[in-house]
Amino acid sequence: MIAAMLAHIPLHRYFPDALWQGDLTRREIALTFDDGPNERETPALLALLDVYGVKATFFQIGRRAASAPQLVRQVAHAGHQIGLHGYAHHSFLLKGEAALLQELAQTQRVLADASGRDPGLFNAVRPPFGHFSPAVLETLNAAGYLPTMWTLVPFHWLQSAAATVRQVIDGVGNGTILVMHEGLAGPAVTDLTLAVLPHLIAEGYRFVTIHEMWAKVQQKDP
Repeated sequence: MIAAMLAHIPLHRYFPDALWQGDLTRREIALTFDDGPNERETPALLALLDVYGVKATFFQIGRRAASAPQLVRQVAHAGHQIGLHGYAHHSFLLKGEAALLQELAQTQRVLADASGRDPGLFNAVRPPFGHFSPAVLETLNAAGYLPTMWTLVPFHWLQSAAATVRQVIDGVGNGTILVMHEGLAGPAVTDLTLAVLPHLIAEGYRFVTIHEMWAKVQQKDP
């Protein structure tokens, strides 16, 4: 995964047109989940987040959303943000501009039909696999999308739950965008989230959506 290879490079400096982190002066975290909706994990995550009063952002795959519209509806009605993670989880680097925009519009329509909300509300985009290029970012920005990357991606599909929990606790800070994944191998993402949430809350972090984080960044732009 490109995210793993580039984990220690300050990409936000080289690609400032994407969101990599929030305000470093605010004790805020954006908790995000990729690859859903997932029949097993999405309902469990929603129940857990409700217990703790935490709002998250779910970057959903269009094809999976089309096959489980009730889960899209549950996420939206619970007050969480839903973003775009491609229609079939294919690399954006393999698509031309027209094909990419058509795919994103298709995913927006699926999410809008399932949730009863305006398609334009689904404008945050996280490229599958973390694959991007300057041309991809330019296309997304020009079309009014909000390209959203990451600050911390724990490798929870490759390691033990204890290792993931330690990676999150040691790696988070003000403005962190934390990425977890639904439906991958390894420990259940709900169990991992349950293990880290009490600690992060005790440390005084507030959880915000990607839209909230983007809004604060845009307010700082001249």
